[in-house]
Amino acid sequence: MTLAEWLLFVSALLGLAVLVSIGARRLRLPLTVVLAVVGFVTAWIGGRVELSSPLHGHVFEEVLVVVFLPILVFEAALGLSTRAFFRNLLAITVLAVPALIVSTVVVGLAVYVGLGTSLAVALVFGSLISATDPVAVVAVFRELGVPQRLLAIVEGESLLNDGVAIVLFHILLTVAVGGSISVTEGVIDFVLVFFGGIVIGVLVGFLAAFLLPWIDRLSAAALSLAVAYGGFVLADEVFGFSGVTATLAAGLVLGGLAPSRASAEIRAVWHELWEVLGYVANALLFLLIGLAIDPGLLVEHGGAIVLAVVAVLVARTVAVVPLVAALERIARIPAVGLRNQAVLIWGGLRGGVTLALALALPEDLADRELLIAMTGGVVLTTLLINATTMSVLVGRLHLAEPSRADRFLALTARLSGVQAARAHLKELGIDDAQTISELDQIDRDTRQEADGIDLHPEEELLVVTRRALAVERETYQRLHDAGLLQPVVTRTLLHEVDDQIEEVGLGHESHALTRERSRATFDRVMERLTTHLPPLIGDAPDELAYAEASARQIAARRVADTLGLFAQLPNITPERVNQVQQLVERWEQQAIAELAELDARLGEHLQRLRQVEAQAISRMAVEEALRDLAAVGLLPDVLVTQITEEVAAEIGAPERSGATV
Repeated sequence: MTLAEWLLFVSALLGLAVLVSIGARRLRLPLTVVLAVVGFVTAWIGGRVELSSPLHGHVFEEVLVVVFLPILVFEAALGLSTRAFFRNLLAITVLAVPALIVSTVVVGLAVYVGLGTSLAVALVFGSLISATDPVAVVAVFRELGVPQRLLAIVEGESLLNDGVAIVLFHILLTVAVGGSISVTEGVIDFVLVFFGGIVIGVLVGFLAAFLLPWIDRLSAAALSLAVAYGGFVLADEVFGFSGVTATLAAGLVLGGLAPSRASAEIRAVWHELWEVLGYVANALLFLLIGLAIDPGLLVEHGGAIVLAVVAVLVARTVAVVPLVAALERIARIPAVGLRNQAVLIWGGLRGGVTLALALALPEDLADRELLIAMTGGVVLTTLLINATTMSVLVGRLHLAEPSRADRFLALTARLSGVQAARAHLKELGIDDAQTISELDQIDRDTRQEADGIDLHPEEELLVVTRRALAVERETYQRLHDAGLLQPVVTRTLLHEVDDQIEEVGLGHESHALTRERSRATFDRVMERLTTHLPPLIGDAPDELAYAEASARQIAARRVADTLGLFAQLPNITPERVNQVQQLVERWEQQAIAELAELDARLGEHLQRLRQVEAQAISRMAVEEALRDLAAVGLLPDVLVTQITEEVAAEIGAPERSGATV
């Protein structure tokens, strides 16, 4: 095909994807599933009229691996909570490596015994079919609203085991086509390829993160594309490592450092850019998956496909349940639970990577058509059955149901929104009777629904604590975006509050509340930095400590203001609000004491720091007011951005320095 014909082909697929998305939304089915089915039906009809997709065999693998996989892996990694990933890294690693190897062996033995293929060929099939596909898994699970920890484990496993499966597949394929490789050599190759990709990705990610303070949002968008593709190709083609793990590592590094090194505008443009790229790649890929599956092969090898589907499901169960149970007992990780294990087993969807590996099998490999047929059958089955019934399973297990505390928090957020709307209308002198009446009705309905939620004392404390920590975290992020906090201080504060948010999520709100706020953690970080990396520090330790203490004081005051809302709700007893209020006041007093101590040491630098602080707070207040007006449609976003930039230029715009780590 010529370039023009390729562009026409891709444009036709995108147009078809748009039409299909309308129907999928009406049918309330996962878009990826409907796209695959439409592609499969199109391929079946095309076969009747002697039309076919231009993507077959090795070409399909090249297009998927080089064009689509960097986008899909990077988009998923960038959107994945880096802290959640590393908090659950042990569970993710066990599922991505040992569990995949167990599944490979179980499926391989089933095919070897049931179909009489050679053991080497059977294990090749086991390796390519055992990896859960990140495209299918992430696309479906994000739509379901499953718990954050389960989402992190499922997404992390699907991203990590892709790289594991590809490496293992190529090692076993070498043996299947007559090559020789010892177990020791295989293990060494696996470790080098897998971890070599991670090293490349981490280096590329850190290099890109280092540049973030100096570039604008459009440059950052281009940089993210360069990281996604450059890291992949550099690892895969130049060094012979895993491109998937390189892209995954780079995405996690950038996603983890973005809150402390990238501006709000850069984070926003990344979100929009990669959401669009992910949609386009998903739409094209799942149509191509359907087009690549030969209906004739499925009919010819129907019995083998049934065996493969059963073997894959059994292998998934055998791999997940014992390993997770051993992990909970031996490593003492927080319990995954039987309900979550059921979702992990049933959510083992297969997709493009699996099919690409099968289609790329050598033409002279024994039983090649059989392996392709079984792969296509398993991919279609997991998409048609597992993916479409996942929401039913999650609903039956009550995993997506919000708790009473979550529902109550949502209602308090709605009340806050109503109060903010009233305040803005009053400030603008708008006295529209109908609008005010509608806001009053929303207020009454919300309070009535909140009154009907009977919270236990523990739930009351959970609600108040989570709201306080959320406001605190938001304050630190806004202060960083306003230029008041240096990256190292931002990371210190965000990590501290994120730890406490996670403790509260695990039911440890009492421990999170009683923890004292101090500079102990910060001091240890600064001691290491000033001892080992003095050229990278752009500010004196006392100045960084001043920024931290000042941010804590500002956050404490904003939390105290927010807690006043709970005093108006009958479901929250004054004792619970006072308990958190007193602790927040103590945190504020600690911050004030630290500031007083620093005042004496900073001397002539104090006035400059206070000026920077005042300018940053002023910019933040102006931007918040403008964003609020844009949110209710009174100002266009373009004008908000323009005014914000003008205010920043007039009120001491922050000088972002990449020298501060």
